[in-house]
Amino acid sequence: MKNELDIHNNEQLKGRISLKLQVDKSLEEFCEKKFENYNRDQFEAVAIKFHYGDEVLVTLYALDKVRQEGTTFNPKKLPIKKFKSTSFELYDILLFVKEFNVTLTTGNYRIQDMEVINK
Repeated sequence: MKNELDIHNNEQLKGRISLKLQVDKSLEEFCEKKFENYNRDQFEAVAIKFHYGDEVLVTLYALDKVRQEGTTFNPKKLPIKKFKSTSFELYDILLFVKEFNVTLTTGNYRIQDMEVINK
């Protein structure tokens, strides 16, 4: 079955990644060490984005718990503070990771429409 998006760009792969952190490490600890002005009393990490290209850029999206109670923003949205850092080495990230899993596709077919036939 063709994906309804019908993407024919094999130069770009998209997908999902999952990380399992080391037993003695936490996302909060990582954020406090690697992002200036981040503290777990005011913020709660909700998403992190890793970009590798001309530079390594790591973006953290954190819920601002103090402003969550405020009335100056849309009550149907979460007040998110964005932290960016380019001062990362791959080693900095790998210290916190126990294992990771990556699945990338061309986008031409949906994974759920595939059946592996050589089990």
